Amino acid sequence: MATVHRPTDIEASAVEVFRLELSEDEQSALHADPERFVKDLMERDGHTVNRVLVDTAILKAECPGGSYELVHLLSPPHRRSDHALRCIPLK
Repeated sequence: MATVHRPTDIEASAVEVFRLELSEDEQSALHADPERFVKDLMERDGHTVNRVLVDTAILKAECPGGSYELVHLLSPPHRRSDHALRCIPLK
């Protein structure tokens, strides 16, 4: 049976989740350069953005309805601050 363990003793990170509401122009900018779009958007609100992970559905322009969620993995100041942009499929 598979097991999961942490190889080192690290502090747990908190998570923030944001829903993005974008105009058509903003969606075009997001698709043109998702990493730059997220970095500019979040840094404008005072976030530090070290890395942006992008859902492959967004990279392939296969996000029906254009509904997006941004997950921010909060880390202590001495660690990286990562953001993950994902497509929220319509039900």
